[in-house]
Amino acid sequence: MSGLVDPTTSILSQALDGLSARQSAISSNLANIDTPGYQAQTVDFETALSQEVQAMELSGSSTVSPADPSTGPSAAVAMLTNDSRQYSSIPSSFSSSGATTSTTDSTANENLRNDGNTVDLETEMTALTETQIKYSAVSELLTDKFNQLYDVLGGH
Repeated sequence: MSGLVDPTTSILSQALDGLSARQSAISSNLANIDTPGYQAQTVDFETALSQEVQAMELSGSSTVSPADPSTGPSAAVAMLTNDSRQYSSIPSSFSSSGATTSTTDSTANENLRNDGNTVDLETEMTALTETQIKYSAVSELLTDKFNQLYDVLGGH
């Protein structure tokens, strides 16, 4: 990782990766809304991201070194799927940053249908909207961060 990338930039970049993975899972859920037996997928990256931030704070480092996926805070949180073919569109770089993908527990889903599908349209659309808003906000923060760097380097 370049010396120009600070912890904030790294965290914002990881957040964008996580939100992108979440959007892919939601899209998959919506695409399979009529598939009998399909189990809705979720992506929780906030826990791993929070652990990464805490690890940086504890280490007191002002720079972020390249994370080795086999060690460090994100090693304990892996991309989990029921089938190796799932999430082939999610970049492999994200899976090392600590996202947890899981299947919705069908016993906890009050809208369980007779065909065993656990996708709820309202839940998915709400999650999609929230994810899009968060992605836009994080993207704007990252853009502002790069603009600041550009200004410091004498760009404007």
